[in-house]
Amino acid sequence: MKTIVTFFCLLFSISLFSQEKIADIRDRVGQQVTVSGIVTNGDELGTIRYFQDETAGLAAYGASLANIKRGDSITITGTLKDYQNLLELDPIQSVTVVSSGNELPVPLVLTVDEIGEANESQLVQINNITFVNANGTFAGGQNYDFISGETTGELRINANSPIVGEVIPTGEFSLIAICSQFLYNTNDNQTGYQLLPRDIDDFVSYASVTLKSPVQIDEITTTCFSLIWETNVDATSEVRFGLSPEMSDWEYLKSETEITSENTFSHKIYISNLTPATIVYAQAFSVLDGDTAFSSVSAYATQSSSTGEINVYFNTEVDQSESTGPLAKYIENAMEDTLISYINRAEETIDFCIYNINNYGISDVSDALNEAADRGVEIRFITCGSTNHLGVDDLNARIPVIERPEVQDGGIMHNKFAIFDANSADAKKPWVWSGSANLTSNQINTDANNILFIQDQTLAKAYQIEFEEMWGSTTNQPNAANARFGADKTDNTPHEFIIDGNRIESYFSPSDNTNQKIIDVVNTANHDLSVETMLITRTDLAMAINDAFERNVEVNVITNFENDNSESVNDMLATNLLQEKYIFDDISGGVLHSKLAIIDSKDITSDPQIITGSHNWSNSANERNDENTLIIHDADIANIYFQQFAFRFSENGGNLYVKAESIEMTDLQVYPNPTSDKINISSAKKIAGIEIYTLTGEKIIQNTNLNSTHKTLNINTLHPGIYVLKINLKTGEQNTYKIIKHSFIN
Repeated sequence: MKTIVTFFCLLFSISLFSQEKIADIRDRVGQQVTVSGIVTNGDELGTIRYFQDETAGLAAYGASLANIKRGDSITITGTLKDYQNLLELDPIQSVTVVSSGNELPVPLVLTVDEIGEANESQLVQINNITFVNANGTFAGGQNYDFISGETTGELRINANSPIVGEVIPTGEFSLIAICSQFLYNTNDNQTGYQLLPRDIDDFVSYASVTLKSPVQIDEITTTCFSLIWETNVDATSEVRFGLSPEMSDWEYLKSETEITSENTFSHKIYISNLTPATIVYAQAFSVLDGDTAFSSVSAYATQSSSTGEINVYFNTEVDQSESTGPLAKYIENAMEDTLISYINRAEETIDFCIYNINNYGISDVSDALNEAADRGVEIRFITCGSTNHLGVDDLNARIPVIERPEVQDGGIMHNKFAIFDANSADAKKPWVWSGSANLTSNQINTDANNILFIQDQTLAKAYQIEFEEMWGSTTNQPNAANARFGADKTDNTPHEFIIDGNRIESYFSPSDNTNQKIIDVVNTANHDLSVETMLITRTDLAMAINDAFERNVEVNVITNFENDNSESVNDMLATNLLQEKYIFDDISGGVLHSKLAIIDSKDITSDPQIITGSHNWSNSANERNDENTLIIHDADIANIYFQQFAFRFSENGGNLYVKAESIEMTDLQVYPNPTSDKINISSAKKIAGIEIYTLTGEKIIQNTNLNSTHKTLNINTLHPGIYVLKINLKTGEQNTYKIIKHSFIN
């Protein structure tokens, strides 16, 4: 018996000896080690887990950690690996939960300068933090700069973090976070540190009152709008505003503008007595017991008196049989001629912003701009310094030009837009041109692109603000010293517009969290989602598409070549979507260069939307490039874009149609569905009447006084689209059924 006890004591001693302190093993990259510690995060940071003992911290990565939670005490064996300068265990051989619910280590209180290798993977706290350019809500998969004292640090919000959508703090606070590291340059292990907050409670405010929602604009008219927000406690609400972003120029016009205050958790303030197409800079704030919670300074705008006309054009074929209203316009290789026609009728100003222009093989856009300058139109021109823009050399010397300089982060000036007569006294003169097309022979003649023109003065003024931030001045001459590009830009334009009764959103990259806005729109899809974009390299966008598929949205995706997408995106989408639903532009000529998504184009009751502009679905577009994006809430415009999508998708072998939901009961059948001409209704009970409605609720077919168990309806005169069939039985029962009518069946 004594021998057995000695044997188990020896095993226990060996086990203890094999578990070393984390600080002692951090220099053993490539070796297998066994360590123990308290876990400081759960799945809010994804697959990775950070843990620490009394000596140091370490990261671990692997699917076997999925059920590991904060406060778990673990013993883990794995191989030490250097991943982008973060030391982690991967792969993991084993992990054991020794106990759960343990108290977390007390965060190390550091200054920003003290963040470094000695603190990697540990829970830390930085005090007296304020955000740089704080505005709106947190986006996923994005880094944010903050200042503590005079030193700048960086934190990252993961794609699926619970912090996504929470209000970015605008006052001073303390931050509790995990000290991590990510850097492509593996030769420099002393930089690339980023703090990873786990949830919104890691942002510790010093004030008793805080904002719990971003300030949002509502009830937009030509003379008035309201601002609404929420606070964590009952507090008074106020707002201050002016016509420029400089507070020193603001006027406090509380009584004259009929601003009212409420003492409540929810706040609404009206700013009125304005004029059409007025840009207003405003800051809301709530006060309680001497504490004040300020919003960021943001731009808002009244509705214009413009027509709101929107003209959309494609240089690739369209399927007009998919039209439920206006027909899509295929103009072949005449995109630049269409643009020139708008240049030719400009009367006062043209602000032109284009990544690449080369007049070889297309109509001479530079010459049209020269002629406009000759007749007295003031023209300003922005392009990218790192691309071949030979058309700039064709401009008259009197047309001033500024180029985005080449920068270390590799970002480019990738915008494609122009603004015509933004400040005209006639509200029907201003136009905005946008879309995906550069002005080169391939882009106009062979590559798939879309362009659109919007007649709206408020939108034109918003685009002018973005233009002048890159221009560096409000005058006709650029100021390179003040010009801001890429990450130096601020979120300083209005985002919400009412144009011809429809909501339109406008965002610029990288200042406006555009990638998150795209995800937010994709997340609203209830019926159908059609994506046609040059590439997808961000997994959070692929996850949003997959989420739509999993909630039974009809998803169709076409991108350019398979290799243009990241491997993780291809794996994710190909695994979940059917082969004929995630396809590549292998058959059509040219490059698929559009960057668009169409949401709920087949369901007019579900806010049909179109996303378009210059913004590729990539990290560079979201974080480094200058880009412009429009989100248009308009059923007709969404359907126009769907007509082009339908042709391109089907041409490349995509299966655009899916069998509609069926009520295939034993006593009632509706077939075939989808159909191109006739639909049969068979019932075990006698049919009393049949009605067909559009998705807007308009009754278009009615058969009454029926007394049979079978009825054939001829619907070949209906436009292609989705309709609602209502069947009334003699028993008094009613059934509604969705049917799809189109011109052919795959």
